Amino acid sequence: MYFEDFFVGKQILTPEKKITETHLDAFLDISGLHLPMFISDEAARRIGHGQRLVPGPMILSVAMGLVKETGWFDHVVAVAEFQDLRYIKALHPGQSIKAEVTVEHASLTKNPERGLVTLVYEVTNENNEVVLTAKGKYLMQTRRR
Repeated sequence: MYFEDFFVGKQILTPEKKITETHLDAFLDISGLHLPMFISDEAARRIGHGQRLVPGPMILSVAMGLVKETGWFDHVVAVAEFQDLRYIKALHPGQSIKAEVTVEHASLTKNPERGLVTLVYEVTNENNEVVLTAKGKYLMQTRRR
């Protein structure tokens, strides 16, 4: 979608994706987040969880990938910033996530080939429990390009 396709209040509900142990291990390898609570069920139990945890940055990354699958990021130029990033509920391998994303703000930049779009994320698990919320600001191409 181009900048002109975004308007305040526009929403999308992404498809759901199951986070597997293989996905988690790959994310940990590439990010270097080899912390005990992410790599060991036993370590996770010691801090009050039944099994390994999925890191919050992975949840956000997967949610962004799900949004990309909808076509919303087809003409993104850059991610400008994230605000109000909150990890609300633990997520474990074997659980699924989906994201409801709402356009909060859209404005042209000084460059007529670009616009800024602020998206509000609400990421939920398979039981529709909120696991993560955030606001992301994206630089998008306009059709003038």
